[in-house]
Amino acid sequence: MEPPRRVLARWVTWPLVPALMLGTFASDVARADGVRSTALVADAVVVATMVACWLVGLVVTGQAPDQPAGWAFLGLGTALAWSAFCDEYSELGRLDQRDVPAWKLFATLGDTSFVWWFVFLTLVLLYTPPGPRRGMARWLPTVTVFAGVVFQVMALLRSTPLDRPREELSSPLAVPAVSSAAELLGAVALYALATCLLASVVLLVGAWRRAEGETRRQLLWLVAGALPLAPAVIAAFVVSVTDHTEVAALVLGAAMVSLVVGAGLSVLRYRLYDVERVVTESAAWAIASAAVLLAYVAVVVVVSRSSSIDAGSRPTTIVATLAGVGVARVSYLWGRRAIGRRVNPARFRAVEAVRAGLAHPSPDLDELVAGVLGPRARVIYPTATGGWVTSSGLSAEPSTDGVDVRRHQDLVARLEFDPRENDREVVDAVAREAGAEMDNVALRAELERQVALIRESRARLSTAHLEERRRIERDLHDGAQQRLLAIALHLQSARLNGDSAVLDAETDRAIAELQSTVQELRSLAAGLQPAALAGGGLLAAVSELAARAPLTISYDVVDERFPADLESAAWFVVAEAVTNAVKHSGAHQVAVLVRRTPSALCVEVCDQGTGAADAAGNGLQGLADRVAAVGGSLQVSDAVPHGTRVQAVFPCAS
Repeated sequence: MEPPRRVLARWVTWPLVPALMLGTFASDVARADGVRSTALVADAVVVATMVACWLVGLVVTGQAPDQPAGWAFLGLGTALAWSAFCDEYSELGRLDQRDVPAWKLFATLGDTSFVWWFVFLTLVLLYTPPGPRRGMARWLPTVTVFAGVVFQVMALLRSTPLDRPREELSSPLAVPAVSSAAELLGAVALYALATCLLASVVLLVGAWRRAEGETRRQLLWLVAGALPLAPAVIAAFVVSVTDHTEVAALVLGAAMVSLVVGAGLSVLRYRLYDVERVVTESAAWAIASAAVLLAYVAVVVVVSRSSSIDAGSRPTTIVATLAGVGVARVSYLWGRRAIGRRVNPARFRAVEAVRAGLAHPSPDLDELVAGVLGPRARVIYPTATGGWVTSSGLSAEPSTDGVDVRRHQDLVARLEFDPRENDREVVDAVAREAGAEMDNVALRAELERQVALIRESRARLSTAHLEERRRIERDLHDGAQQRLLAIALHLQSARLNGDSAVLDAETDRAIAELQSTVQELRSLAAGLQPAALAGGGLLAAVSELAARAPLTISYDVVDERFPADLESAAWFVVAEAVTNAVKHSGAHQVAVLVRRTPSALCVEVCDQGTGAADAAGNGLQGLADRVAAVGGSLQVSDAVPHGTRVQAVFPCAS
C-alpha cells in the first residue's frame, strides 16, 4: 500500500492544470470587450506544451512516484497554466469596468510568472534521468528554487511599471522605500537563476560524457531534447523585447515540447538503445502535437469561414482550445498503436495479446505467457526466504534467460523465456504490460507456498507420530514385556519345584527384575514427557533435566504454568536442543532461557559448541513442525562467538 502522503500529493497536484485552464476559460468568457489575440499558432503551441508537460507528469508520478523529475514536469505544466490564468484574469479586471478582486496582484504575478518556467525547466534537467547526485548537483536545486522565490518576492515589492501591455500598472504590494533594493535583488536572483539553468545543462552534458552503455544512450536522447532549449530561450527573450510575444511563445513552446519528449522517455527508463521504441514514442508524441495544432487551427478556420464570428472571438478561442486538449491523448494513443504495428510487429502483437488476455475477469497468467512467448516461457516469483516458486507454490530454480519484473522498486516476479524463440525487447514489453497482474499472482503464489508448507508439515508430523508409536510398541515388546514374561516363567517354575529355598531365590530375583522394569518404563515415559512437567511445569522439568544431563546446564525459566500443549512443545524444544548439544556440538555448557512476554512464550537454548547446525535435519525439522503445530515459530542460528542458538516463540496472550 502506498504512503498516504504520496496519494495526497497526487490528488492535490494532478488537478491543478485542468483547474487553472478552466479558470482561464471562465475569465475569458466573462470578458465583455470581445478583443482576442490572433496569434493562433502561438496559443496552440502553448496549450500543447502545457498539456504535454501535464501528461508526462501524470505518467511519471503514477509509474515512478519516487523520481522527483515527475513532480518537476507537473510543476512545469502548472507554471504554464498559472501564467495563462494570471494573464487572462488580470485582463478581465483591466479591460472590463467591473470590480474584479485582486486583479492588479494577478497582473503582477502574471508579469513575472515566466520565472517559474525556468525554475522547473532547471529542475527537470537536474533530476532527469534519476540517479545519485553529487557535488554541485546536490545543492543546485535548492539554489534554483530560492532564486525563483527571491525574484518573485522582489517583483511584488518594487514599484516599477509592469511590462507591456500593462505598463500603466505596478505591484499593489510595492514598498517605495525599498523599491530600488528590491529591483537590484530581483535582477541578481534572475541572473542567478539563469546561471543555474546553464549549470544544469553543463551538468547534463558532463553526465552524458561520463556515462557508459545504456545510461549513456538514455542521456543522449535527453541531451538531444534539451539542445534547442538554450537558443530558444535567447530567441524568445530577443523577440519578446520587440513586442512579438506570440513568436516568443512559439519558439519557447517548441523547445519545451522537445525537452518533455526526451526527458519523459529517460525518466521512465525506456530502453532508449532500442531505436524502434524511440521512433514509436517520438512519432506518437509528434502526431499528438500536430493533432493539437491542427484541431485548434481547424476549429478557428471552420468557425470564421462558415459564420460571421471573428477568428479571434471568445467562442472561437474557447472551442479551439478545448478541441486541442480533447484530441491530445486520443491522437497519442492512436499514433503509438499505428506506428508500433509497423515498426515492431512482434512486440505489438505480443502486447496486444497480453492486453486482451488480461481483459478477462480471471486471467490465467501462466497460460497467457506460454501462449504469447511459447511453451518454454514461465513466470516465477520470489519468496521471503530468498527462493523462487511458481504460481502454484512449487519450488523453482531461475534460469539465466529472464527479465526481472519490478513494481514500485520491489522485485515481484521473473519472466523467463527461450532466447531462440523471442527477443528480449518483446519479453520486456510483455513484462511491463503484465507487471500489475504478476504482482497480484505473486501474493497468491506466496499463499500457495505457505499452504504447501503446511501440508508437508502435517505429513511429516503424521509420519513422525506413526514412527514414534512403532518405537514405543517395539520398546515395550522387546523390553518390559519380555522381562515381565520371564519373571512370570521363573516364579511358576519355582512354585512347581516346591523347594522353598529356590522359591525365595526366585522371588528376590523377580523383585530385582521388577525394579529394573520399572526403571525402564520410567525411562520410556521420560522420552515422551517427564512427570515433572505435568506436576511442576517447565521450571521443574528443566531442573530435572539439568540434574541428570552429562553437561552443565544453566537455566533461567519463568515459574508459571501454561497450557499443556504449549508446555509440551516448549519442553521438546529444550530437550531436543540439549540432546543435539550432547551428541553433535561438543559443548560442555548449555544455557536455557524461558521467558514470558505480553503476547508470547519465548524459549532460547544456546550452547558454546562447534555450531553449524543443520536446520533441515530430521531432528530440527521435526521440532519445527511440532512448534508450528501450536502456532509458533522456530529459528536456528549460529551463536556468537561460536555455538548454536535455538529460539522458539509461541503465541500466548496474557
